[in-house]
Amino acid sequence: MSRTRAEFSQYYVIAAVVAAELNHTLTYCKQINLTASNAQAASSRVGNAALGFKALTGFIDDLSNYTMKAATDINLLANKASKMATETARAATALKHFEKAKHDSHNAPYGNTILPAYQHISHRYSQLQDSFKKIMNQMETQLHELKRNLRTANILASICRIEACRVDVANQATFNDVANRVDFVANKIRQRVDNAISLFDTSVTKKAA
Repeated sequence: MSRTRAEFSQYYVIAAVVAAELNHTLTYCKQINLTASNAQAASSRVGNAALGFKALTGFIDDLSNYTMKAATDINLLANKASKMATETARAATALKHFEKAKHDSHNAPYGNTILPAYQHISHRYSQLQDSFKKIMNQMETQLHELKRNLRTANILASICRIEACRVDVANQATFNDVANRVDFVANKIRQRVDNAISLFDTSVTKKAA
């Protein structure tokens, strides 16, 4: 298998695994969303003493919605990359056959008639390669951006714990549980995102660089 074909085979696998990791992330996002709803309900029960905490539930909800949208967008890119990898591999196979036919017909009468078809598939293959690499780069960039934004979860959890100290002792456990839940779920999402990013770090292209 040539290096180029090995690259595309590996990228095909990367796109599929990223899609699987992001599917898990979507499940965790729903858990954060549920946590935000529970926190809001608990804040309402406590009343004025938990106003600061109630304001935080909006940020938790925003974090959940952002993460869910980012994961969905990256998942769509991964699915697009998988389809494009298949198309690129087919074009590579066709180009290989055309190259052989062109070589074999070098001195044959009318051998040059193959050139337009050969140039067409060669151009198409180059276009697919460029488009495919752009999608993979876009996917990697968005994964890093999602990871950066997940740092907000740790900050939110810390502020939640501070606000929990301001309510009566009977309700502190409820709000601390919300903070712990945000931390736990955000770490789970971060692990999935790290797994996806590590696939790019060990790709054929970067190894060869």
